[in-house]
Amino acid sequence: MKTFCSYYNQGVCTSCSQIKQSYTEQLNSKVDKLTKLLSFAEPYELLNPVGSTTTGFRNKAKFSITGALELPIIGLTGENELDQGREIKNCPLHHPAINQLVHGLPAFIQQTKLIPYQIKFKQGELKGAIIYFSSESQQMYLRLILRSKEGLDRIRKHTPILLNQFPLLKCLSANIQPIPHAILEGEEEIFFTPNNFIQHKIGEATMTLHPQGFVQTNQEMAEKLYTTAAEWVRDTRTQTFMELFSGQGAFSFFIQKYVKQAVGVEINPEAVMRANQTAQEMNWNHLSFISEDAAQVSGLIAKFKPELMLVNPPRRGLGQALELMKKTNAQYFIYSSCNAETLANDLFALKDHFQVIKIQLFDMFPHTKHFETLVLLKATIAYKN
Repeated sequence: MKTFCSYYNQGVCTSCSQIKQSYTEQLNSKVDKLTKLLSFAEPYELLNPVGSTTTGFRNKAKFSITGALELPIIGLTGENELDQGREIKNCPLHHPAINQLVHGLPAFIQQTKLIPYQIKFKQGELKGAIIYFSSESQQMYLRLILRSKEGLDRIRKHTPILLNQFPLLKCLSANIQPIPHAILEGEEEIFFTPNNFIQHKIGEATMTLHPQGFVQTNQEMAEKLYTTAAEWVRDTRTQTFMELFSGQGAFSFFIQKYVKQAVGVEINPEAVMRANQTAQEMNWNHLSFISEDAAQVSGLIAKFKPELMLVNPPRRGLGQALELMKKTNAQYFIYSSCNAETLANDLFALKDHFQVIKIQLFDMFPHTKHFETLVLLKATIAYKN
């Protein structure tokens, strides 16, 4: 069966494992998986799934770079040491602005003499690239993943040419990653542009998005997810709100207008600094963020006494923060999850403390098995300190 993707049809890329199904079938399959995993939580209200645009929806893309200086291969890493990699320059899921920049990279690689990395021989400098395009601000960043600092001066010399060729590119950086393994990013980031961020508008907030900061790959669906969570908070009529794993504050930025006091908790101090900066620039004086481990804020919860808590954990789930949730006196609890299996495990562990009220699926990743889930829960028992 032929699909709309030539890379899939030719066997170059099989990442979109569900692409042969109609989009309705994809959504139904995801809902079926979710309801089976959460059958223990019935009865609850299952809202209609929120579907996505099915092409051009990815605002963020990661590429490996292999091949040779004369012919760089930008796309996917080879499946074995004999496979030099597979070129993907026109992925139909990527925003067109990303594909346009990818087409310009080979010439830039040759100008800067950045030799593509050879996994088999552990030689070369340029390992990969990460691109993000913000649809609202029409700005993008490019991160080059390098093995060392050997080529920095050459990149700096040719940066003006690249920026002139791609006016939407506002931030260019090199991430230094010397480890010859599959770890994509290192700790050190070096910038070649005056700005080390791009403007990124979500809802009412205009925030500074840094290349190191987490951002959803599908901006359209992310805004629908944040908007729905805010509407759920509004409907509970709660006044004090706390978000765990808050990142750069996206959920809180949408929810703040419905509560009197809001606090976000995030372990990454850089993300917390940016979130507080955005809140101050927007004059949201009732919203603040602190840098703490989400599992270690029992004292803050006891002091702040949030009526509603929202968590947006990584794929592994709540982890040690699970015990903290069992002891909160919050009346309501919203769980945003990108992993239905860990979501089910966490909610099962909390079933004696919270009742599932409603669930909605957001298809952040069309043509794959992955999706986001938003769950509203209500406390069944009050925890006594």
